[in-house]
Amino acid sequence: MMNFGFFAISILLFGLSPITEEPGPVNNHPPGFADSPVIISEFMVKQHKTLRDPDFGEYSGWLELHNREPRDADISGWILSVQSAENHTRQTHTIPDGTVIAPDGYLLVWTSGRNTVEKAIHTRFTLPDFGGKIGLHGPVMAGEPVIDTLSYHPLDVVPDISMGRMTFGGYNDHNGFLIPMNQPTPGGPNRLARLQLRDSFPLDVVDPSGLDVDHTGNYLWTVSDMRGGSIYKITKTGQIVEELKVGGDDMEGISQHPHSLLLYVAEEKLRTIVQYDTLGNKIRSDSVAVDIRHRNRGLEGITINPANHHVFVVNKMIPRVLIELDLSRKAGEQQVRFTPVHFGGPEDTKGLSDDDSRGLSLAGLFFDIEEAVLWVVSDRARAVFVMDFKGRPLAAYDAGEEDLEAIALIKEEDSIYLVSDTFRTLFVFDYPKPLIRLHAQR
Repeated sequence: MMNFGFFAISILLFGLSPITEEPGPVNNHPPGFADSPVIISEFMVKQHKTLRDPDFGEYSGWLELHNREPRDADISGWILSVQSAENHTRQTHTIPDGTVIAPDGYLLVWTSGRNTVEKAIHTRFTLPDFGGKIGLHGPVMAGEPVIDTLSYHPLDVVPDISMGRMTFGGYNDHNGFLIPMNQPTPGGPNRLARLQLRDSFPLDVVDPSGLDVDHTGNYLWTVSDMRGGSIYKITKTGQIVEELKVGGDDMEGISQHPHSLLLYVAEEKLRTIVQYDTLGNKIRSDSVAVDIRHRNRGLEGITINPANHHVFVVNKMIPRVLIELDLSRKAGEQQVRFTPVHFGGPEDTKGLSDDDSRGLSLAGLFFDIEEAVLWVVSDRARAVFVMDFKGRPLAAYDAGEEDLEAIALIKEEDSIYLVSDTFRTLFVFDYPKPLIRLHAQR
């Protein structure tokens, strides 16, 4: 819940800017604004029940500013703006004099369109449902330097789901990835909803990596990423039922085709997808066109869309990409889509290059037939993400465990299976019901 002790504000209505359209901001950073500690950390366009504003008791939109420094941040006279994605009109609101965000504190601003300051600041604009760009700028007298921006898509607007900045792995030298939050945290640190751990089982597999559900629904498939590694059929409690000694190079992902029953294996360093039958005989191999600059940061997860038989693979990082393939085509023409995974627009991830991992890597991958979405696990973030086919995050969950390399779902049992290679453990989590997520792009 919101805590007004996080900030101090003197109510000076004359500090508000006049209601006029202003020219766009100058993209420079005068001294004092180049490395501002204040960012837009979370926002919600529309809500039905998350948090009423303290002045009018309404469920209006809001945005949250976060001061990341251990000292007060005086943002008097700074400018908040929104630019419509539909007609590109821009509206601004000047933050009143005396507005201070406490050290490591948060300021909640209500985008209600009421243009007033009472217990809280209410902007003169509302956030458009059809998408836009939110900006934080320095004062007019400094030329409105751009301090921070966040862009959102019309499909990002789902009532009571906020969009929040998250950093993973302790990296704080960039503004963070933009993640949908189905448990919003207005006025406090951003946290992902936690998956509920049901059980865990030891795996007698060296460096287990990759996971899929057997076509019967009674077993799981996994691989060892050791050189010369095998494919394993295991029970849902981690016991080995069968070992296929295929002598893999660096197998990282596995998926069973639901019709042919062939096993598709992602070889990380070789940048190939190898198909085996269930006896371990090699059927064919296909190269994946991805420029891997580090051999151990290559292909990881793999999964199959049974509707069109397309194969999805993720490259771990540098580059961090989602690749869709049609292996029925001839070599050189198999790639259907090659999508860099940013989790936020590149222009909104200050200090973060396209190739930078910064705590977010892609590992296991699973196709959810019922929802027609992808589930991906990140070992560095210790998190599970629901994505659409374009690599856009739709929901996110904290899994809490280290070195998670693979994911598989059995929806009939409300189960999510995750594998940790370091701890050689099979974890079982409860499937979140209902699955609250953003709308997917196709």
